Amino acid sequence: MDARTRLYVTELLGTFALVFVGAGTVCAYHLPNDPRPEVSDVALAEGCALAVLLTVSIHVSSGCLNPAVTLMFWVFKRLDFARTCGLIGVQLLGAAAAGLLLRFAFSDEVLLTARLGTPHVKAFLTDSNTLTLPGLISSIGVEFFLTCLVTLAIFATLIDPRGPKLGGVVVGLAQVAAILLGFHLTGGAANPARWFGPAIWQLTVPELQNQKPLADHAVYWIGPVLGALAGGLFYSTFLLPPAKK
Repeated sequence: MDARTRLYVTELLGTFALVFVGAGTVCAYHLPNDPRPEVSDVALAEGCALAVLLTVSIHVSSGCLNPAVTLMFWVFKRLDFARTCGLIGVQLLGAAAAGLLLRFAFSDEVLLTARLGTPHVKAFLTDSNTLTLPGLISSIGVEFFLTCLVTLAIFATLIDPRGPKLGGVVVGLAQVAAILLGFHLTGGAANPARWFGPAIWQLTVPELQNQKPLADHAVYWIGPVLGALAGGLFYSTFLLPPAKK
């Protein structure tokens, strides 16, 4: 297997595992007679999974299992355009495959109450469960901040040559913090793939179709992309040492 194939396979399988663990944890806690999920349980499951998966994959791929981070690397000339497109494509494909597996792993009753484990805007909806422009801006702001936090952790430990050699542990801790803060606000995705993978399969659950499961999609594209760009810009400008000539 050549290097490019390993790169894409690693990102596909890594994103698949990350989305499956994150969304699957939420779904599992909605099984009959099981307690509703504690935020800390979801945060630890997804954060630990991200830490392990990044530690395993970072020597093969620099996509970081996150389309927003991958796009940021292209903007800052750390990836070429063709590889960026390929990475984002396989990341979304892996996320969608994870969502498909979850679709058949749980009953429609569980998927309905868990919304297939998809992050959704919660705190900024009106009484009629609609997302107004102020709510949209607030939700984007939350995802912006959370993704910026995760991106700073990526730069500090995986990109900066002075960073501690801890693999993806610090990034996983940043994801734990993101979910603890954002779970009841926007779900704490900080990653477009984490929303995309389970979200598209909600359209196959009849009871969820009436809830407009894709209505808040802009939050999970705009917020993470802008957050990753802001985090990359800040670290590259003020904290990262200049490259040696």
